[in-house]
Amino acid sequence: MAEENKNDIAADGSGIDSGIEAGGHKRKIVMLLMPILLVIGAVVGVYFSGITDSLFVPSEKAARESDDSPEVVEEGRVKKGAEAFYDLPEILVNLSGKPGQKPVYFKVKVALELESPEDAAKVDMLLPRVVDSMQFYLREMRIEELQGSMGTYRLKEELLDRLNRVLAPTKINEVLLKDVLIQ
Repeated sequence: MAEENKNDIAADGSGIDSGIEAGGHKRKIVMLLMPILLVIGAVVGVYFSGITDSLFVPSEKAARESDDSPEVVEEGRVKKGAEAFYDLPEILVNLSGKPGQKPVYFKVKVALELESPEDAAKVDMLLPRVVDSMQFYLREMRIEELQGSMGTYRLKEELLDRLNRVLAPTKINEVLLKDVLIQ
């Protein structure tokens, strides 16, 4: 009986041969799809690696040429349109710690985003108070309070709040951290 089944399959031509042909079609499909999938994978890899950012994002030169608002740079202040940026002097403090613990130093360079360029003169007049307020706050911080992105966010928010109180009625839109070092 087993021999009959083998003879039927062989005589028919659809048994073993059709299994080979079906495998052959699958192999052809895989061979055609493999290069396509490799190309798609390569494109996705290049995109997510950031190599193509310069192709899709306009260069700084083109952005400056398209921006028709005047820009003036003078003594640490950058004025552009209605906003103005004011660079504060670098501040270096030692953070509070446990007695007998090795001192930890914190250096920060900050820029303030002001509402208008005229506010820079007011910040100049009150600069000693601004620096004093920042140093007073930073000296009482512990290293644990500065760790992680939430620590940096809280630092920016607290400095913004304190500096808005010191400089009132001048309003600061944002405190920008340019350089932060904990040693």
